[in-house]
Amino acid sequence: MLTKNWFQLYSALRLLCAAALIAAAVPAAAADAPQEILAPAWFKVSFLDFRDDVREAAAAKKHLMIYVSLNGCPWCKRLVEVNFRDKAIVERMQKNFDAVEINIVGSSETVWTDGVHATEKALATRLKVRYTPTLLFLDERGATVLRLNGYYEPERFLLALDYVSNREYRKQPNFQAFLKSRGVASEERGSRVETP
Repeated sequence: MLTKNWFQLYSALRLLCAAALIAAAVPAAAADAPQEILAPAWFKVSFLDFRDDVREAAAAKKHLMIYVSLNGCPWCKRLVEVNFRDKAIVERMQKNFDAVEINIVGSSETVWTDGVHATEKALATRLKVRYTPTLLFLDERGATVLRLNGYYEPERFLLALDYVSNREYRKQPNFQAFLKSRGVASEERGSRVETP
């Protein structure tokens, strides 16, 4: 009888230790997961059919801005926490742009402006997005008129918003030359427009 009780106590103790190990591992695994960086509430809720998003933006006399993000990306976090909370940027964005976010490794279905269906990840690959954040600004025809690769400080970011909203890309298709004409040091970051 003592052996049977001892075995039951030993089995219960093993189960308790295993449960404690699993419980300790779950928070550690969650802590290692990349933090989700939420886009601001003023971003547009989209079904990710960019043909519709472009039409809706054009009807409101706006451009469409697509923000390609990645959970855990420190520069995406800075963009959201600094730029997208800056009063001047928020006012300009809400007045002149419909903003939509996609995740560079996301699995949601999208429809690009040419009608091609793809997951967020496949679309990012097709658009040659290699790092985050990447911002694509589209005109009323769905053409990409500016691409910002990487993080831009608020002052330079405001100039990018002006460049697109004032349609400066029609007069000066090179954003770096536009910056230089505004007295801002040119910084080549692949802001040239590339079509898929």
